[in-house]
Amino acid sequence: MISSRRSARLVGLAALLVVPVVAQADSFNGVAGNEKAFLIGPARICTPLPVTGGNAKGMPACRAAPADEVAGLSTRMPSAERGPKAALTAKAKGRTITVASKDGGALVAWDAPDTVASVVDVWRSPTTGRVLIVEYVVRRAGREVHDVVAFDVGLGRQPSSQEPVTPAVADPITAPVGDPVTPPVDSSALGKAVAKARKLSGKAGAKAWSAVLAVDAVHGEALYRLAALDAAGKKSDAAIARLEKLATSARPDAIEWLVAARADKAFASLVGQSGFRAAVGLDRPATSTYERVMGLGGLWEQALVPCDRPEMKLTFTQSRKLTLQLRTSCSGSRDKVTYRGTWDVAGGAVELKLPKLDTGDDIAPCALTPDHDEDVMHCQIDDDLSFDARPVRR
Repeated sequence: MISSRRSARLVGLAALLVVPVVAQADSFNGVAGNEKAFLIGPARICTPLPVTGGNAKGMPACRAAPADEVAGLSTRMPSAERGPKAALTAKAKGRTITVASKDGGALVAWDAPDTVASVVDVWRSPTTGRVLIVEYVVRRAGREVHDVVAFDVGLGRQPSSQEPVTPAVADPITAPVGDPVTPPVDSSALGKAVAKARKLSGKAGAKAWSAVLAVDAVHGEALYRLAALDAAGKKSDAAIARLEKLATSARPDAIEWLVAARADKAFASLVGQSGFRAAVGLDRPATSTYERVMGLGGLWEQALVPCDRPEMKLTFTQSRKLTLQLRTSCSGSRDKVTYRGTWDVAGGAVELKLPKLDTGDDIAPCALTPDHDEDVMHCQIDDDLSFDARPVRR
């Protein structure tokens, strides 16, 4: 006969055996600044799975990395997509996880190696939204285990011959004859209307920018400003419609406003919607030199190697202004200098114009060279100074 005390112990042990044991693996710990990797726990660097035709296959490749390499990732931790304002949803059925945008459009479907018990959280990388991350639970070896997978939806990736290619925004230099161009406008009336609109905001601003469109029906800044006001007023469809109209324009500045919309906080609530992403070109390769320079935010940098090469941070703006910061470090000696100037596109290259001490400008040519899914910008400042910068996604 089993004693009551021993019986109680056995019952307690039995209860422990039937309660699922959840093994919490290292958790998602941020996306690299260049959005080419993500971090699991304190030191595992993983590569997102590429998405082709809405599907991803396999498992992310991960490796342990030293602390200095992890620090060099410049990771950013996005907020999880939760609640009614979530721009993404992730669901599981059997082994398949599907991530969809707010409007219901499927972004990626992926089969896990084990049956998925549940989805815990979903994130989107905080800059371009290129990387989608999902934490999920599977049952493995009698235990529930948390795993993390990430997907690269393909921003800047060259499409394969099997993938449908999104029609590119026409480059003003190569736009075919016959592209729709609006009739001539009264430049004097337009200039006055634009100057007035730039001084106003809210409802008065909306009215003023509408007046600009009455003079010039495809005015780039007017379409952009009204789309931003629509987005702020939670009129998502109207905002996207204006950006779509802007995307069909052959005006040279159209792509500039579309690129600006990608990182504008006014459109943050629309980043997860497929219509917005298609209109502003978030998920297609760049189609012009301007877009290659500014498409990821206009910030380029070369990392510092003490006593070997300087740190270079080059910031471009839509108004064609630039800031070049140079920092050196060697044997305890540190130096930092900042240059300001202007920039312009010269065919398929970029020209930096830095004011001379006396008069005029020094012109530094910069060549853009593709390197996998991003560009490298090689700039020759003078005979003794050159650098190779890469875009920073922000």
